[in-house]
Amino acid sequence: MTMFSLGARSAGASVMAAVALSLPAVAMAADKRADAYPRGEASLLRELNGRVAGQPVPCITRRLVVETRVIDRTAILFRMPDGTMFVNRPARGAELLPRQGVVSEIGATPRAICQNDFVAVNEPGGRAVNIRGSKGLHVPGASAQLGAFVPYFER
Repeated sequence: MTMFSLGARSAGASVMAAVALSLPAVAMAADKRADAYPRGEASLLRELNGRVAGQPVPCITRRLVVETRVIDRTAILFRMPDGTMFVNRPARGAELLPRQGVVSEIGATPRAICQNDFVAVNEPGGRAVNIRGSKGLHVPGASAQLGAFVPYFER
């Protein structure tokens, strides 16, 4: 454990102290995101069913996606013909994803779905998304910004 004196210190020591104090906040933010929707995390684990994660990739080929599913405010699952599943945890807007949403629009490029693309999601039947805790606010096609795509392979 590093101790800092309350007296005068160099700029480098001040930066180090600020970084040291911010690290727990960063770790807590990551834990908070994972714990925010435990039902979604449990659903995702059931979907993956013992598959093995690979290295994240920035894009997937759009024409190879055979199924797209929203997993309860947690992730979007892209199933490929060979059985590989790509899990995308949106960088922004995951809390707006409905429990059983239908992806209606993805990105702007016709060939690939990439990190930082936006997706529009509707509830089944094309209904506008009802944002939880918003006293009846409905958003037509709530959107989320995609993160990296993590492939999960069958064992």
